[in-house]
Amino acid sequence: MNIVVLILLAAMIVFMVRKYQHDAEYKKQARSHIFDDCSELLQQPQLSQDKAHLPLLHGTYGKYQISLSIVEDTIGWRKIPPLWLLIKVTANKPSQGSLDFIARPANNEFYSPSWQWDGNLTIPPNWPQHAIIKFHEQAVDLDLLTPYIPTLFSDSKMKELLVTPNMLRLTYMVKQAERGEYLIMRNAVYENSPISKEVVEGLLKQAVSIRQTIEDAL
Repeated sequence: MNIVVLILLAAMIVFMVRKYQHDAEYKKQARSHIFDDCSELLQQPQLSQDKAHLPLLHGTYGKYQISLSIVEDTIGWRKIPPLWLLIKVTANKPSQGSLDFIARPANNEFYSPSWQWDGNLTIPPNWPQHAIIKFHEQAVDLDLLTPYIPTLFSDSKMKELLVTPNMLRLTYMVKQAERGEYLIMRNAVYENSPISKEVVEGLLKQAVSIRQTIEDAL
């Protein structure tokens, strides 16, 4: 093999290794600071990591136990990968029924348990129509959610409302991967600024209010 070709191959390998190391460090730094502005929203905040070494923020808000986490969505090959924020509100009182409302379903929402559920509901006329409603065994009373759903999902970044007897969860897009990096290298790299405290606070208020309404109806 020509010596020039060998040199070029070696240079390419070195470049790819260094780029991988740079991207890994960049992701690590971005992840470590993603909830920096959100800790002050919660009482007794505690930061940890999940099994994928992504950050978890736990605490209390409005007398409910709250968990904030993120999911990197690289399943959809033809779209710029989004970064999902998951806001989980743990129930104070177990409720009746389940429901998963997913806007703009793509059949690849791996973070949702409802693809294992058999029940489907017709979407009420005043709810966003480009969506699906799934439930397991018994559905949550839709009348309890109707005052919230249209406003909540008027934001195009809102993806999902999941309700089970023991919790409520919102899924919201907080970032998208850098377009050029993904189109050229197929590498999902997100800018490293923290998630907006104002955005999270608004979502927290709505999530807790919905959970409170469900529990008050028991």
